[in-house]
Amino acid sequence: MGTIEGFQPSFEEGGPAGSSVASPVVKLYGTTTSPYTRKIRILTRAAGLPVTMVDTRTAEGAAALARIAPLGKVPVIEMGSSEPAGALDDGTPRVLAESGLIAAWLWARHEPALRAAGLELPPDDWTGRVLNVVVEGALDAAINRFYLLRDKLPDQGYVSRQADRVATALAWIDAHVPAFARPLSGATLSLGCALDWIVFRGMADVPRFGRLVAFREAWTASGVGAGTEPG
Repeated sequence: MGTIEGFQPSFEEGGPAGSSVASPVVKLYGTTTSPYTRKIRILTRAAGLPVTMVDTRTAEGAAALARIAPLGKVPVIEMGSSEPAGALDDGTPRVLAESGLIAAWLWARHEPALRAAGLELPPDDWTGRVLNVVVEGALDAAINRFYLLRDKLPDQGYVSRQADRVATALAWIDAHVPAFARPLSGATLSLGCALDWIVFRGMADVPRFGRLVAFREAWTASGVGAGTEPG
């Protein structure tokens, strides 16, 4: 998924050695607060893929995003910016939008390095994908509510129903989430990023969900997302 939360300072990082595929220069459009962008920041670091982050909250970054991403959501990656528009030599589009699509591309190209970093993102992990749908549904409702309230809409009707959706989804996740363990699935990564954002924005009473509290404590202690926290 993605958000309209439109960086962080230049985030050029190298992760574990062993990325088996040479990659083009990559720009990552997003923000430090976007949980969907954070997921890709974590994955690119784990893959050992250097990226240059473009702050889409600046006028220049927002204009650049608008030129390449018609939905205006983040994250978006742009590869091989010196090449003409279209596809890379292997047929990959130069621009990929939506965190799930980007994660799938990273797994396809950098599976050995991601495995070495303790991540498993196979496309046939159906149980994980079911969990991920609910996690992202809760996160999207929380993001929606946050921005509607920030725009001073009354907390009633559609706006208040977003809080109900978040609470219902978190209760379901609390009942179904496995214990935090490596290798980490895509759903585990999504949940860690989502919970941190929901707590950061105060969009739900996470402490009432015991298993989610334990999960978040283990997630934080693991250091997987260290240095990418929302802020």
